[in-house]
Amino acid sequence: MSQEHNKKLLVIVQAVAITFLVFALFTRFTRNKQQEVKKTVAVAGVVENKKNYSFPVKGLKNLNAFIDIDTPLYKAKVSKVNGAIVDFYVKKYKAELVSDEAKKLNIYPLTTISNNSTLNTWLLETPLKSNVSSVLVAKSPEKIVLKGTLPDGREFVKELTFHPDSYVIDVKEALKGAKLSVIIGPDIKVNEAHTSRMGHIGPVLELSNGKVERIDAKKIKSVAFNSVKWAGEEDKYFLCAVKDSAFSVDIVASNGKSIVNNHVANFKAFFGPKELSQLEKLGMDKAIDFGIFGFLAKPLLKFFLFLHRFIPNYGLVIILITLIIKIIMHPLTHKSFESMKKMQVLAPRIEELKKKYSKDPKKLNEEMMKLYKEEGVNPMGGCLPMILQIPVFFALYEIFLNAVELKGVSFLWIKDLSTPDPTYILPILMGLSMILQQKLTPSSNPEQQKIFYVMAIVFTFMFAKFPAGLVLYWMTNNLITAAQNFIINKMIHHGES
Repeated sequence: MSQEHNKKLLVIVQAVAITFLVFALFTRFTRNKQQEVKKTVAVAGVVENKKNYSFPVKGLKNLNAFIDIDTPLYKAKVSKVNGAIVDFYVKKYKAELVSDEAKKLNIYPLTTISNNSTLNTWLLETPLKSNVSSVLVAKSPEKIVLKGTLPDGREFVKELTFHPDSYVIDVKEALKGAKLSVIIGPDIKVNEAHTSRMGHIGPVLELSNGKVERIDAKKIKSVAFNSVKWAGEEDKYFLCAVKDSAFSVDIVASNGKSIVNNHVANFKAFFGPKELSQLEKLGMDKAIDFGIFGFLAKPLLKFFLFLHRFIPNYGLVIILITLIIKIIMHPLTHKSFESMKKMQVLAPRIEELKKKYSKDPKKLNEEMMKLYKEEGVNPMGGCLPMILQIPVFFALYEIFLNAVELKGVSFLWIKDLSTPDPTYILPILMGLSMILQQKLTPSSNPEQQKIFYVMAIVFTFMFAKFPAGLVLYWMTNNLITAAQNFIINKMIHHGES
């Protein structure tokens, strides 16, 4: 294979890698991750209308008495009618999870319903007696018990237990001779502007086989699932869900709005941010959508969180992780640099071979391969470090896009590393770091250098729309690579002298 062919192949491989990168990220930005579900069941009472619509359950009435819940993690308000959650405010992220639609219709999360219309009316309208008027959860779990006696003498009991260090609410319901279910929804309140970065918003559940279903409420009227591990409503950062061993779920939607009806009586409810540590304890970590690179993104996020115990600023954590990755890949980077340096040294000899065998391409390729073998040169050696960076890059992209732990964290002038830098300073510095890296990277092909300079410009504009944390990683990676190349170059020259 001639040198010219090798150069072209090198450029092609790099171009393919970059094209794959751009395409995958563009797809990630624009793809609709919501899944259209084919299975549907008829649910009485669903009316789909652009102006007026209803769910197969009426709203709560007589809402004039509430129990205030205050924990270190959140504040909540429980209605004495039915024991539903009418307000839920997450302190750390300053986010309300009960949707505007819930407050409009008086259909709230954890509303208990029955398939018996007479019983259902009683559940939705009758104030219950409570053992407390307010709850302050400090060091240990606290329980509220709501009770009411039906006209036929049966007693309805609903217990909710709140924990100081968890977003889990333990719920127990009891009513002899009745089949009860509990609602999550309608919808979940989204606490930021809708953009293409928001991902899926709506019903989500995990089946017992481990498959996660994300439902597009605009494409269904109703759908049913059996053998469900957990189910609820989500946006990118928050989740309201019910968890039990195995239960059935009806999801009802109209005009793009949805409720999740869970056929459970004793269960755990999760209301809160999708923090990995919280969800893993419950076996609900699949609620975080890390995409196809989740196998790498999840352990990387755990490493992020581990380092953050010792380093308070996530910007510094990103820099340290980049340094660690570069140290791990240093042997490969060193060999790559040496290979490119040898190619640069061999350039005159290769030109001689090209002139000598200009009329015999087959012989030229044989002599070229012989020369590479004698000198221990791998003409494709410069590509491998860049190719290996792509999975890491994707994994970090998923982390910065989906990890609520990185939401709102600042670094220097950047207010939020999970969103693009509005000043565009960081993307520009990243582009300059690419140019610096290329200047310190040996190349025997001036045309290839020009291509990399064009790439630096393209990347600058492309990265302007990426999360600032990812841009910081790539810039740091470029600067460390440039420093590595400078040091290796000095070592090689020193060894030659």
